[in-house]
Amino acid sequence: MRNIFTVIADMILTRRCPGCGEPVDVFGKSDICETCLPGFKDISDKMFYVADIEYLKAVYSFTGPVRHGLHRFKYRGDGGAGAFFADRIAEMIKKEKFFNENCVIVPIPGNIEKTDREYVQAEYLAKRIAKKLKAQYVCDAMRKKKSVKSQTECGTLRERKENIANAFILNKEAANKLEGKTVIIIDDISTSGSTVSSAARTVKKAGAEKIYAACAARTPTRKETGKKYIVKCPPEMRTVYVINRE
Repeated sequence: MRNIFTVIADMILTRRCPGCGEPVDVFGKSDICETCLPGFKDISDKMFYVADIEYLKAVYSFTGPVRHGLHRFKYRGDGGAGAFFADRIAEMIKKEKFFNENCVIVPIPGNIEKTDREYVQAEYLAKRIAKKLKAQYVCDAMRKKKSVKSQTECGTLRERKENIANAFILNKEAANKLEGKTVIIIDDISTSGSTVSSAARTVKKAGAEKIYAACAARTPTRKETGKKYIVKCPPEMRTVYVINRE
């Protein structure tokens, strides 16, 4: 039987890969295991232009181990994976030219689903990001105005847009903190950009000066395979093009 000191040492020293969830050497150079590391495709150098915001940025491409890690965080309550992605988002935001003391962190509002977790994933990320950046955090700037199904249940970009359109309502009391501010909307995953676009339209009513969005991962389109590319999307997606800054 393992003694209490061994158990405590494991709790303190053991860290787990955000992709597969397996233990990683605590003294290693990376939080990601060697097997998953090649699958963590960094796309933080790209700016995704979405309607109603300046631009959206994501840390990783939503594929392979990144997908597995975010699903564990989102549906199985893996706070360790969530902390990893929140820290990477914070690092990405900190490098942006727009980031300063006038920025306010705002999460995409949502409902706790019937899963093993006890949190709304965007709020979990946003709260940790704000703490890391020492930025103002406004958790209740908006709320869902109507019941909407999960965006993952929508088969087309048009369905995603219609599903999330006008889904949020401004909390005027909390929104007073956003007037004249640079708002950074936080979400876990972005696919079509419809959710952050809808949220941005709501935040604009509070008098926000500028609005950006940041997320852990973005679902790639079929055209996004090369290092340099421009993606033209259908009007209903409300996304114009993508720039890879090199």
